[in-house]
Amino acid sequence: MNSSKKFIETKEYKRFEEFCDTCIQYKYIGICYGLPGVGKTLSSRYYANWDKISDQIDYNKAKNIGDNATEDIKAAHTIFYTAPAEKATRISSDINTLGYRLAMTKQIYQIKMNEMEENYDTISAFSEVELIIVDEIDRLKLQHLEQLRNIYDQQDVAMVFIGMPGIEKRLSRYPQLFSRIGFAHEFDNLSKDETHHILEYKWADLGVDLKLEDFSDYEAMTSVIKITKGNFRLIHRLFAQIDRILKINQLETITVEVVEAARDSLVIGI
Repeated sequence: MNSSKKFIETKEYKRFEEFCDTCIQYKYIGICYGLPGVGKTLSSRYYANWDKISDQIDYNKAKNIGDNATEDIKAAHTIFYTAPAEKATRISSDINTLGYRLAMTKQIYQIKMNEMEENYDTISAFSEVELIIVDEIDRLKLQHLEQLRNIYDQQDVAMVFIGMPGIEKRLSRYPQLFSRIGFAHEFDNLSKDETHHILEYKWADLGVDLKLEDFSDYEAMTSVIKITKGNFRLIHRLFAQIDRILKINQLETITVEVVEAARDSLVIGI
């Protein structure tokens, strides 16, 4: 789902939100793991409001610091960071930079809105940060994880590590880090009912009427549920192909044949 589409807060997202809030409350490190495509990254970015905040603190997208800031910046307290596939030695520097830019942008915006006096002495890399979410934690080796542990030990912030199933067992090999982990959360596939709910939105996104009393529509939806098994990413990829097939063939109805053709068009089999 791109940023222009409405994010659907599923039960699984609500569980993730509560998990992050609890990590902040107790200042713990939490581990969130799940299979590819279940929505871990999307949910993390939504929780942090990162699609909006990252643009506002990107100095390359504005002449002056704070020019792109909106009311959203005032509530920002979470950094979303994707662990790099290379040059992981810069993790501490990257996170410090994001934190400092968040604090600076927030204060400049509030000064412009006459909501506070200018006082840049209060700004530090973590003065406005309550939680750091690190995605793709599986990429990191021990020396890189130690950078994150050092940030956690030195700063009064919570952390959430996002990774694949089994990451909790791998981290248990590093007792100094593992002893600081307070919570673990498994991100599951969508339930059948939630998949059904999301598919109603996907039908509407394509401008196609969904009438479940029509057996053809019911059969098509059942086919999508069976193919995707509640995997968030596969639903979006499948519907991208459905959209393409509808346009190419000038169709106005999603049928089982359209769904199967879309499935066959995906790069990897499902």
